[in-house]
Amino acid sequence: MTASEISDQTLAQLRETFLKMTSPEWDLALIGKPEDVVNKAAKNLLLVQRARLRLENAELADIRDKLVENEKGLEEGRVHLNKSLERLDQIEGVLNAITSFVDVVARIIPLA
Repeated sequence: MTASEISDQTLAQLRETFLKMTSPEWDLALIGKPEDVVNKAAKNLLLVQRARLRLENAELADIRDKLVENEKGLEEGRVHLNKSLERLDQIEGVLNAITSFVDVVARIIPLA
């Protein structure tokens, strides 16, 4: 896969994740969860949005090599995250998948 294709797939996953995390279904799934889970969900939402914005604004030429180096991790994370997003009722699993995926993105672009 080319660096451009890897970037496009990663951005698409980040957009989809953001949309799921701002959906009524996600909000309903958070009802009754412990405060630490709700806080982790909020932090992950911010990280997903930050990763999406920074990746969109990054110059492909500057991150090309890192995209290619992390292609396998991004693909595995994307597949795992997609499966997790199908089960919004399992919030902790979704949050773990999001964290893992964003961690790989953070190897490509700084999020802090």
